[in-house]
Amino acid sequence: MAGSDAPRALGAGSVPPKRALFGLLDAAGWGWAFFRAVLWTLVIILLLGYVPDRAYYLTVSPTVELGLNIVSPVNICPAENEGLPCPAPVGALVPWKDGATTSLPGGGEGGALLQAGSHVYYLGGFAAGALDEFATTAAVTTAEITAEGLGDWSAAAPLPEPRAHAAVAYLAGKAYVIGGTSATEVATSTVYVGTPDAASGLIASWSSVDAIKLPEARTGAAVVAVSDGLLLVGGEDAAHVPQATVWKATLGESGELGAWTEFMALPSPRAAAAAALVGDALYVWGGRDASGPTGVALRGDIAVAKSPATGHSTTPAVDNGQGDAEIGTIFRWTATEAAASLPQPRDGAALWSANGTLYVAGGTVDGAVTTDVSWAAPTAIGGIAGWTSVDQSDLPGDAARVGAVGTVVGGQALLIGGRDAAGDPTATALVAGTSPKAPVFRLGLFGLTVPGLAIPGEVGQQLGYLAAAGVWTLHFVLLLAAAVAYAQRERFGAWVRRLAGRKGPRS
Repeated sequence: MAGSDAPRALGAGSVPPKRALFGLLDAAGWGWAFFRAVLWTLVIILLLGYVPDRAYYLTVSPTVELGLNIVSPVNICPAENEGLPCPAPVGALVPWKDGATTSLPGGGEGGALLQAGSHVYYLGGFAAGALDEFATTAAVTTAEITAEGLGDWSAAAPLPEPRAHAAVAYLAGKAYVIGGTSATEVATSTVYVGTPDAASGLIASWSSVDAIKLPEARTGAAVVAVSDGLLLVGGEDAAHVPQATVWKATLGESGELGAWTEFMALPSPRAAAAAALVGDALYVWGGRDASGPTGVALRGDIAVAKSPATGHSTTPAVDNGQGDAEIGTIFRWTATEAAASLPQPRDGAALWSANGTLYVAGGTVDGAVTTDVSWAAPTAIGGIAGWTSVDQSDLPGDAARVGAVGTVVGGQALLIGGRDAAGDPTATALVAGTSPKAPVFRLGLFGLTVPGLAIPGEVGQQLGYLAAAGVWTLHFVLLLAAAVAYAQRERFGAWVRRLAGRKGPRS
């Protein structure tokens, strides 16, 4: 019927509808139109967003990732990594080197290392040539933190009495020296407080504060500074027995610590261990339990404010069971098992934490000195999955350390004090880099990483902005030209044909 919209059969010689995308879609249909709209949207985002962004980072960064660098079989790392696996494992240390000569009290063993303001302090320890556990010293040495690391060591204000194996912490502008072994007692309950001078930045004196004496004597305890106070974990009593106590001293409104109160005790006693706060959990690792050196690490989950929407914190532990526990208290302790524990329990190892990673270096295994350095990076949900160690991050074979203390200053890990493999005091610090460089080139299945210009400072930033703006402008002009050409397809096609004709051979 005339005027009907009903489809008509193709007659002989009729041209079939055009197909697009390998014949999958009708060239005049909605499917092809939608596909082209999505494609052009992605092209616009790529040209006006992603590529200018890469142009900026190509100017200011040492490396730039292009695409998605998934499963990179080809990796090329810079020489500064000094032979570390490429890419370097998270937490790996650039190989150790001899640092500056240290001038530590006594024999440089049994002391405590403290960062307070712009200085690092080595406090107390055992006197040189000590023959018994009471040959302790009150001497303190300090070194200024500089852009290159630590400056020269020099004598500082001594403690009121000799101390060894004390726990030290810096909180709210004050330094604390807690417990430890004295010249007459295996364990003490005193707490010394020192405040850096505003002009020099040095602690000029120490004083004993009776209001925050420990409930019981402790030596070899671990201390952690939290947002509202200090946590003191474990330690030995006056009978050399490791303890499982956990105490907290809370900051008052005046900035002074209050008396110590009990927290949930450890599941097993621990002394000479280290403790660190990672996320919403307190980790305790290394040291000794009632049976001797242990590789078992402990995790204490801390009660956090509950989200009204979900009923738990944004990063809850597995089976978050804090219930009605008071916010900020430990509501559960768990111990590591199998691969999550150190494969070799150690005595006299250096223990420290940095950037959420726990480190164990040197010490002795079954009485034999080891140069192994291992580390673990706990996750919010799974905790410690295992310990990592690579040969390049181990201590040098001729630089073993027993009884040293470790810390991180800027981009360097430091091992200070202790004894060497022959049992002699060491006067040289060991220094390792904490930030191995990323690969300068990587080739993955869906992208690659290429070297950048890495222009530093304000100059690099401004040049990066200019590079991004230039690329954006160029791409905008190209997109505008493409839009005009598409709107005038016939004229544009004729113009292209004329250009091709002029360049082609004459008939």
